[in-house]
Amino acid sequence: MRSFIRPRKKKLLDNMSLMWLIFIVLMALGLVIFSIMLHYKSSFYIKMLDNLGRENSLETKTLQKLNKRIALIVAQGKIYQEVNSSNIALKESMQNLFDLIPDQITLTRVVMKKESLYLKGYTQSKAAYRLLLEPPLKSVFASSRVRFMTDARGCLMFESFNSVEDSIPEQPDGNQSEQ
Repeated sequence: MRSFIRPRKKKLLDNMSLMWLIFIVLMALGLVIFSIMLHYKSSFYIKMLDNLGRENSLETKTLQKLNKRIALIVAQGKIYQEVNSSNIALKESMQNLFDLIPDQITLTRVVMKKESLYLKGYTQSKAAYRLLLEPPLKSVFASSRVRFMTDARGCLMFESFNSVEDSIPEQPDGNQSEQ
């Protein structure tokens, strides 16, 4: 049989199928490019996150060191304040002590401890010591003992042991300050 029309060449895909095929290929290509981009971006952010973690750990260590230094400085400040207030109190105590000493008595040695006082010096007479220096010392200290002696020049020397407790040490030791 013969056909009345001439045969035409048929396309493998018609226009609509070709458009769909191009669309599907473009979409697949787009998804592949997007997944590659996503992979590189995620690896970039993972590296950045690792770097930030290292920086954070370094900053944490630095912060801990600074906190230790701050604690040390605060402790030193408290110690300084305690020493300063102690020095002020000691200065006032020494000034009060020297205000107690009358002109007729000369001190040669003063040993002041937290709870005791040792005085050594010269006086014109026992009566001058007992009238002028002994009453203020007895008002401050719980126990007071004095020993008189004469030196090689014939001057009257005294040693006074005073304590806020009832026991009096025989020999002074520790920090000494002489006048």
